[in-house]
Amino acid sequence: MADLQETLGKVIRRERQQRRLTMRELGERAGLSEIYVGEIERGQKYPSARVLESVAAALELEVAELLELVAAELRGASEAARGGNAGLAFGFGMPTPAHNAVGAQEKRAGSSEPLAAHQVLTMAGFSSLLLAGRLGEAAMRRSRSHR
Repeated sequence: MADLQETLGKVIRRERQQRRLTMRELGERAGLSEIYVGEIERGQKYPSARVLESVAAALELEVAELLELVAAELRGASEAARGGNAGLAFGFGMPTPAHNAVGAQEKRAGSSEPLAAHQVLTMAGFSSLLLAGRLGEAAMRRSRSHR
């Protein structure tokens, strides 16, 4: 099973390098130190939701896009560890994109208004969200096929 912290760092590094940015340049754009960017990329630090928002913006990505890239990387590593596309064999396709679910999972007490992503999202919560999306989508497909 792929480590979420390391995978997040790997994706951020790949996206930074594709944009031909140095760690210093990414740090300046995101308001972070070069050292902190390096620690995130090496999987030594868990960035907060606010830091993820800053990094995504610095990479000219939506937070949901960055999280979807991480999810895709995690799925790929998980499938490789199982020896192929076992997730698809069990009927699990691509999960609902994170931007459809983040913030919609929890609501303010007494309000129908979703919380902002930075108020809801934790790394553990993100993992749970992805799993719930995969299981929920599979259940929806099964219920549609039984109609």
